[in-house]
Amino acid sequence: MTVEKILEAFELATGRPARKTGPKTWRLVCPGHDDHEPSLDLKVSGDRVLLVCRARGCHRDLERLLAPTKLRPADLFLGNGRSRDRVTVAGLAAAKHLPVEFLHQLGVEDGPDHVVISYRLRDGSPAPRHRRRSALRAKDGSSWLGTTKDGPIVPYGLDHLDLAVERGELILVEGESDVWAALFHNVPALGIPGASMAKVLEADHLCGIERLYVAQEPDAAGATFVAGITARLRELRWQGQAFALRLPVKDLADLHVEHGDHFADVLASAQAQATPAASVGQESMPPRTTAEPELVREGFDLALVWPDGTRFALTAIRDGREGVRGELTVSDATRRLHWGAFALSSTSARETLRKKLEVIAPGQTWGDYLEEVAWTFTQAAREGEPLVELTGAAPSPTRELLPHFLYEGEPTLVFGDGDTGKSLFAVAIAVAVQAGITLPFGLKPAAAVPVAYLDWETSRDTTEGRLTLLAAGLGIEPPRVAYKRMMRPLVDEVVALAAEFARRGIRLVIVDSHMFAVAAGDGAAFHEPITSFYNALRLFAPAASLVLSHVTGADARQSGPARPFGGAFAFNGPRLIWEAKRDPDVTDATAIAFTCRKANNLPRRPDPFGLTFQPGEGTITVAPLDLAEAPSRVVAGASMSFHVRLALARGVEDPEIIVKDLAAIGKKTTVDTIKRLVRLERQKAREQSS
Repeated sequence: MTVEKILEAFELATGRPARKTGPKTWRLVCPGHDDHEPSLDLKVSGDRVLLVCRARGCHRDLERLLAPTKLRPADLFLGNGRSRDRVTVAGLAAAKHLPVEFLHQLGVEDGPDHVVISYRLRDGSPAPRHRRRSALRAKDGSSWLGTTKDGPIVPYGLDHLDLAVERGELILVEGESDVWAALFHNVPALGIPGASMAKVLEADHLCGIERLYVAQEPDAAGATFVAGITARLRELRWQGQAFALRLPVKDLADLHVEHGDHFADVLASAQAQATPAASVGQESMPPRTTAEPELVREGFDLALVWPDGTRFALTAIRDGREGVRGELTVSDATRRLHWGAFALSSTSARETLRKKLEVIAPGQTWGDYLEEVAWTFTQAAREGEPLVELTGAAPSPTRELLPHFLYEGEPTLVFGDGDTGKSLFAVAIAVAVQAGITLPFGLKPAAAVPVAYLDWETSRDTTEGRLTLLAAGLGIEPPRVAYKRMMRPLVDEVVALAAEFARRGIRLVIVDSHMFAVAAGDGAAFHEPITSFYNALRLFAPAASLVLSHVTGADARQSGPARPFGGAFAFNGPRLIWEAKRDPDVTDATAIAFTCRKANNLPRRPDPFGLTFQPGEGTITVAPLDLAEAPSRVVAGASMSFHVRLALARGVEDPEIIVKDLAAIGKKTTVDTIKRLVRLERQKAREQSS
């Protein structure tokens, strides 16, 4: 998207032109409110467009602000050749000029915010590791998924090698999309997942192959690829003929896009001109690469990954008198080479490990690797959040997982008395978010994302039973929600959990419940368990968190507004707080009213809503609860305006009666105040009807 297109969208939506106020700034009419004088500042900052509404702060709800313009938040990133939208199988298929159904047949499926490319073994069974693609181009976003953390990486396309054996020839390529293009034209190809990962090729992959074509792309990585494959073929003592294959375009994927129906003819011509790989491999062997490794954070765990597949992972990290220590795992592209306790600052420990690795896997500069690992991991373990400068620019929008309820990286608290139905509601939220389905009152997830349920109160059987019944009531298969029965306080397990959640891509963590998840400790001040708990939740970011809690003992004995147990710190910790109260008049179902008691960074507190969980034969059905038919005490914490609205909906218009009803639930007001609110609500109703 260009800034001109963005300005045009605003001008079409408001009917008013933009006024340029600086080299990269404009003033526009804000479509988020009735803006008589232009109040929306638009500024280009790097590759982003920043918006600030000076009148009403409409930029805090960016999606609502952009709705009249038909723009999305992702459109505010200026085009730079990389897609910032969620990648899908359909998007990949369009980019590669391939049918969506063809990619599905090859095991390419949509994930929550990425595409999963399934790797298979020779017999068609799943390989230990698969690819996660988060961008149209692999180099812009690609990582490994695995059923086992350190499972070996295998070539892509092993399950199609029978075609190669039948013809006696095979093309070796880099990555997956070249394999897709080759198989679409019925050409046997095998994908090596990286230019420096030749060691994933094994002798049994080449059984029955007489001629091998190694696709050489026109860059340094292409030379590395041919040289690496040539060296690997010598190690395997392969006796066939190998050729370096140069195409008139970059790779097979581009050959399919540019030549389409003539793919086979152009490929045959290139094969006829291919050079024997043995000689090319010797001539084009590049000097040893010093490519920078990638630092990966998984909660508190750290990993350093080189382009050739060498990986160092440090877990159970501690920083003490002897420096940073942890459990170090070393692996290459195919296997685990070492695991054990390791002190990063110890030169003797590094030297001992270097000698061990050189015996197990000769040919690598393990000393250089270990020096880089020791320095990088030490700095990363100590730096914490980076220091940034505040500039007054519009903040990036906080991702809304559920409208006015769950936000990325921040906690939401739902509290209520025992037997309210909080856990049942939490499981319903887990089902909705994991499956991407909508519950009543606009509880629609922005995307289907993985959920984790941490349970201190019940058991797996209880929670799984609720999940099964709710899924049946919603008409879907039970989604696979990650579950852990908890025995210790959250602060004792958060480091390991944060790393596991990062690996699984968890985007919502449910804590059931708060008071069981906190730890007091000997000599701890009264507030320390609460503050430690909310600090621990920060490690789960970017996941949102939903925390269930109870009410104070005094509040449990009265029908007025309540507060969560734990005092001021429990109230101040979450971003949003919702009070849950059960409707006692509904006896054949669990009817719960939810009232927002705190809503940081929202223009106003959302209105209360209600849900009814109706048990049936093997199901629990979720339906809306009409709060006008419920007793006022179930929304005791709602605003005076909302209570007046409910009274009018019930046909009660006498201000004195409304005052008495409010007094019965602990809300004090005057007749004059209620008269004024009645007039305002009637005026709003007339405006809406007209």
